[in-house]
Amino acid sequence: MTTIRIKRSSRILRYVASTAAIIASTGCGERSAMQSGRSSSNVVSSGAESLSGDSIAKAKVQNNCVALNQEICLGTVVDTGGCSDAAPGINSCLNALNALKPENRTLALPPGRYLIKSTIKIQHDDITLSTQGLSNDLTTCLKNTTSKRCAVLLAADDFGEPVKPDNSFARAMLRIGTNTKPVNRVTLDHIALDGAKDTRSKNGDITKNCGAGGGGRNLMEAGGSDNKLLYSASVNALCGTAVGWAVAKTGIKSEIKNNYIANNGIGYPDNTIWSDGLTIGTVSNATITGNLFQDSTDVDVVIGGATDTTFSNNIIYHPNLNSFAGFMLTNWSLRKKADPNCLQSKDPSCPPPPQWADFRGLVVSDNTFRCNYHVQICVQIGIFPWFYPDTGWANWRTMGGTFRNNEIYTQNQGINVGGGGTLKDPVILDGNKIYKTGAATAEIGAGSNRKSRPVGKLNVFGPKAENFIQFECSGCSPSDTLPKDRDVDQADPWHSIF
Repeated sequence: MTTIRIKRSSRILRYVASTAAIIASTGCGERSAMQSGRSSSNVVSSGAESLSGDSIAKAKVQNNCVALNQEICLGTVVDTGGCSDAAPGINSCLNALNALKPENRTLALPPGRYLIKSTIKIQHDDITLSTQGLSNDLTTCLKNTTSKRCAVLLAADDFGEPVKPDNSFARAMLRIGTNTKPVNRVTLDHIALDGAKDTRSKNGDITKNCGAGGGGRNLMEAGGSDNKLLYSASVNALCGTAVGWAVAKTGIKSEIKNNYIANNGIGYPDNTIWSDGLTIGTVSNATITGNLFQDSTDVDVVIGGATDTTFSNNIIYHPNLNSFAGFMLTNWSLRKKADPNCLQSKDPSCPPPPQWADFRGLVVSDNTFRCNYHVQICVQIGIFPWFYPDTGWANWRTMGGTFRNNEIYTQNQGINVGGGGTLKDPVILDGNKIYKTGAATAEIGAGSNRKSRPVGKLNVFGPKAENFIQFECSGCSPSDTLPKDRDVDQADPWHSIF
């Protein structure tokens, strides 16, 4: 028989006897921890939940699930055991923060599992969503066995926001701002999101909204100023992306630091339910550093524009799942075909005409890309392997961007440049090390375009025409000679192969 004791003097709730076994065996509240690389026993092995202040703690077993009711803000009690929907309570507390002074707008959730059946919405400036007691902690949620226990927002098995043609952006577990109203100075600190992909992928009513439907995402941030994602985790996203950032407006001075973004999507060629890890619209003066991106199944990190931005000291690692690319600079405007009639009407909702994706001032440095044999293209610069227009392709370039002192490990393709750079603002490659092992050919592409292709360190088709690359050697002595064709061992046109 399960027994639960509450020792009120120490304010600690302890699970005794078979409680941990019930959680592990039923999967309620902990079923997706296994998917993120942590066993359920790791999550509950401490057997304790710390309560603070005048928090209310009540635990009971219902439907073979251990429910733990705690007060998360004044008068609002939710289940932190992962048995019943916590979203309405969390949203109520977040909305109540707007009545406070900006410096007091913090919702610190007790560590635990919060079942999510509808979108969590941060709709006001100056909000911080965090885990109690971890404001000064330097470990990252869910990353390894030394990680402190965080508040985990866990998608319910049937979680799937309905299709809303007027606002597809709404479909995510957690939403920061909206397409028309981004918010500013919002921080997620030590918060984990678990998309429960293994159970949700079996539900056709949910998976039908993947791809063009825009469903399956964990986090979507619309764009704003000084928004931050710190020491957090986004794992097991069903499809789309684990973290969408600055997807509606340019994000100014964003900080994405020391996060764990992993195990997202099911993976090609076993399934067509794919997910990016981090998907960025456009940012300026952003800092993206210290993150671990692991085993996302579309592209681990894809960026559509980044000026005066630093992407440094990150790791992209693929020990298990397949993906199309590890890191990519793309051009989102190609997805929005301009309508001349619409543009003449001066309707602000009209898709803009094509323009080069701006990466001037972006420095990608001191990162490690361990793509191994699971990733087809480890680093992709330009959109042409995905979309290559028969006419007007020169309008869809990227411009600028510096890659410096990165290490790339691959058994397929190291770097592919397709639509990268302009004559005035070329892509700069400086001091990168590409370690290519394995066969000289590999299966590259998707669907009918997937076939055996030559692979190597650096593929640049049409230099000084389709692509503009500039080699530098900032660490070289004056006597060193810099080869103009450093690492360029291919010149194959990879156009619209994915």
